[in-house]
Amino acid sequence: MEKSPARTRTLAFLISGLVDSIIGSILLLSWLEILPLDLTGLGLTRGWVGLIGAVLAVSGVVVVAYQLTKIREPDE
Repeated sequence: MEKSPARTRTLAFLISGLVDSIIGSILLLSWLEILPLDLTGLGLTRGWVGLIGAVLAVSGVVVVAYQLTKIREPDE
């Protein structure tokens, strides 16, 4: 039994959304100085770290929420 391409695509979007959310959360926690990560060595200021973290976290949550709530055709 082979999985349909739509299910594979949905799984890929779910995984990528979850990874984006996790990376964004780590960057936001670093920006809030809860996690002791020094990202200035990479040439990023605190403001950029916060902005990138917020965009990644929000976009990841939106992608996951959309994939979990979209209407699917029943499998036959």
